[in-house]
Amino acid sequence: MSDLRAPYAAWAPLLIGTLIGSLVAGRLETGALCLGIAFAAAIAMHAPWPSTRWRMTLALSMGLGLVVNLYLTPGQPLASWPAVAGRTPTREGLELGVLLALRLAGAMASLQGLRAAWPGERAADQLASWLAPLQRVHVPVRELRTVVGLALRFAPLMGAEAQRIARVQDLRAGRPPRGVREWWLRRQAAAVPTLVSSLERAERVALALEARGYRSRPLNLTEGDLTPGVGHPTPWGVVGVVVLGVALLWRG
Repeated sequence: MSDLRAPYAAWAPLLIGTLIGSLVAGRLETGALCLGIAFAAAIAMHAPWPSTRWRMTLALSMGLGLVVNLYLTPGQPLASWPAVAGRTPTREGLELGVLLALRLAGAMASLQGLRAAWPGERAADQLASWLAPLQRVHVPVRELRTVVGLALRFAPLMGAEAQRIARVQDLRAGRPPRGVREWWLRRQAAAVPTLVSSLERAERVALALEARGYRSRPLNLTEGDLTPGVGHPTPWGVVGVVVLGVALLWRG
């Protein structure tokens, strides 16, 4: 059987380390370290850039987090910064806001790298192979792999269907929405058709799984591409553990 693994699959443990390290980083240094390693790995792996919507969401989250931390965190006031609603920005709030931005950016870069390392349903297969020993203590690894695989496959389809329904409503209205209020009303009107379409798609998928004997076939995690691989730590895995350990231990 030909090797179906992604060419950068060995880098996945490193990116998992930077992902978790970014989420738990408690200092600017560790946040910048995780972001730098994840960004460099994603560039080296030719990982795709996130979509415009994701970039806008990330930028808004970083900006909102910076403002909230800046004005709501007590500490040493920043005299040259303007006060808002009677609250003065603080140096500690600025540091926490920048740290939150680094953590969000590091997590996003790690996820983009994992997309290149584990394309398609490869992530669900690999996670299932790592968790396979838990099946002995009745952890539903098989069901978990199926749910994650279906989510990875059908989430883009649901997004495309929602956009199609929104475009159809715009055509029926004769013009694009004007203003935020009208845009929001049309999205509310598209929610029910999108939900009905998703339920119908889920019903068809469930019938197809039953017809193919899903419940009667065991999950084989040792066949072909699902083989866990070498039994000793890989160099990238060791680096990922080191990065995660630094982020966990250097939080004070």
